[in-house]
Amino acid sequence: MAHDGLLTFFVFVTALAVLIQAGILYALYQTLSKLARGVARIDVGLEQNVQPFLRSLGEIAAVAREPIAATLANLAEVSKVTRERTASTDVFLSEVLDRARVEILRADRLIASSLEKMERATEAAERGVLAPIREVSALVAGIRRGLEFFLSRRPDRSRSRQEEQLFI
Repeated sequence: MAHDGLLTFFVFVTALAVLIQAGILYALYQTLSKLARGVARIDVGLEQNVQPFLRSLGEIAAVAREPIAATLANLAEVSKVTRERTASTDVFLSEVLDRARVEILRADRLIASSLEKMERATEAAERGVLAPIREVSALVAGIRRGLEFFLSRRPDRSRSRQEEQLFI
């Protein structure tokens, strides 16, 4: 019988634990219900406020899709044309530079040839004009000395004899 009192005590404790658990579960149910109602209100508010915004955003994207596609196509065309023109300009400038190099070389040869011809002409002028002038100048100088010799006073022979006698 002693066990009966103990068994009753444990049954009572178990019943009390089950009642406490039921109370906790009921409180949990009430809290989750309030939370679900709050989430439902937020969901409704979001649907009412966000859905029109999302629809507007979709409409804007649909309207902007065509101009954006056209702009991208134009940009691609501009890029292509720019690339082609750059390539043709590069070819043109290469040809211009090649021609300029050829013309510069031709001008350099022409200038060198002209300078060489001028040097030869100067040398020929010196030989052709200055050499005869030097010869004529030398001839004139010789004639002048000869004339000076003949036209100058002749030294006295008596004086030369006196000088000879002094040395003897």
